[in-house]
Amino acid sequence: MKKFTLILLCLVLCIFAFAGCSSNDSGDTDGLQNNEGTPDSSNNEEKSLVFGSVGYFYNEQWDPAVGWEGWAIGSYGVSECLFKLNDEFVAEPLLVDEYTSDDYITWNLNIKDNIYYHNGVKVTAETIKKCFERTMGVNERSLEVLPVKSILADGQTLTIVLSEAKATFANDLCDPIWTVYDSEGSDDFAAKTYFTGPYIPERFDPGVELTVVKNENYWGESPKLDKAVFITITDVDTLTMAFQNGEIDILVPVPETSIPILKSNPGTVIDSTTSMRSQLIRFNFNSPVVQDAAVRNAISYCIDREGYSKVICNEMTVPSYGIFPKNLAYGGIKNIKPVVTGFNVEAAKKLLDAAGYKDADGDGILEKDGIKLSMKMIGLSAQKDMAELSQILKDQLKEIGIDLTVEILENISDARKNGEFDLTYESYTLGATGNPEAFISSMFKSGGTNNFGKYANGEVDGLIEKLNKTIDKDERNQTIFDISQHIVDDCSFIFFAHKNFTGAYNSETVKSYHSQPSEYYILDTAVEAK
Repeated sequence: MKKFTLILLCLVLCIFAFAGCSSNDSGDTDGLQNNEGTPDSSNNEEKSLVFGSVGYFYNEQWDPAVGWEGWAIGSYGVSECLFKLNDEFVAEPLLVDEYTSDDYITWNLNIKDNIYYHNGVKVTAETIKKCFERTMGVNERSLEVLPVKSILADGQTLTIVLSEAKATFANDLCDPIWTVYDSEGSDDFAAKTYFTGPYIPERFDPGVELTVVKNENYWGESPKLDKAVFITITDVDTLTMAFQNGEIDILVPVPETSIPILKSNPGTVIDSTTSMRSQLIRFNFNSPVVQDAAVRNAISYCIDREGYSKVICNEMTVPSYGIFPKNLAYGGIKNIKPVVTGFNVEAAKKLLDAAGYKDADGDGILEKDGIKLSMKMIGLSAQKDMAELSQILKDQLKEIGIDLTVEILENISDARKNGEFDLTYESYTLGATGNPEAFISSMFKSGGTNNFGKYANGEVDGLIEKLNKTIDKDERNQTIFDISQHIVDDCSFIFFAHKNFTGAYNSETVKSYHSQPSEYYILDTAVEAK
């Protein structure tokens, strides 16, 4: 009996030891929430995909109310808004069953009754009310997107009262600034925030790698992946090679310089769609050297838009002489008269000569009233196509007597905010919700949150106010044309190209992926691995 007891005891100890060794609980989630639905790593049938990008996966933390963090968070399938855009930029109810309004000012929304945050807290009208109120207190851009006056909650009924009528209400709520999250679920939203999406953050190394896992308790269609990894490789060649080697399954967005290589790569599928993203040059109106519209238009004449699209971007951009893409009812130049209609260096020279600019000291740089045309352009290193264009533009401007210094930075936020530039090259979405009001207000309005160049035009400000109050669709479109005409006349910005949003995937590992024109959604429940 003693011998039997000893054997039994040894057997029990071995079982406990084995259990301890096979435990999958590391106790380390990098400050993110634990996920009971994390796939079992011992399951050989785990479905996972790796996404790669130069800089699209940019969030530095998890508070969607800060800056533009909500955009990136939503693209991972982690967070959601009350509505979601389809490919035609129509806002479709997502967390909402139905919504109504009699006057476009007071909106009643019925919140679905089966939705839970990642921490298990039920989504009610009250939790959304508190969420939106916190966001409005953190980020002033929210009120530029939607002029909320007050919010009421009663059970699952959310009532949003606006300060002015908005026919674009549902579209506006698709902006990631209105991300739904548990505003009482964390003491440090930057480190940990609870959302409603089909995927949950698991590992996070900002600017390097992010892992999300399937939300087993997701309220909607079950996610088709167990895990997705988002990696950032800032060098385009290295990123492209990683895709070719099979280290990356989905490349998004595809760098234009990589298109020829990928087209020749067996098994690669390129999925492209027209987007609302534009490439532009911004002028700093506090800089004496670019105060004259003649100087700004001369620079515009020296941009070879067609050559840029064909040679540098491999036809993944569309040349622009207006503001908005021509496929939109309020886009193109059909109802405006652009000053610059093509690449014309000689026209630029004549424009500067007529404005009184001369090379008085023979150093090759034009001047007027003691101000030499020497200027500094800043831009992001991650935007390789525009960085290449800036070097070409530098040579073109030298030919007409303008000295351009180009500083390519890892981050231009501080320099742009502090006005440490004469001009910039940038990429902006002109209204990913399908409604350009927020973009117009933030960029063109005096004091707008993204008006870093301090552009100010009283007539434009008045037209923006009119646009924000206009319900009739045709009248709204005409008002946008009127605003565009002023921007073109003033040459306050140069919108020289509209980008396609392009993804590429490995058909041997990816069963389903679709590039969506709003750029808001990268990973959703439809993305599937083979």
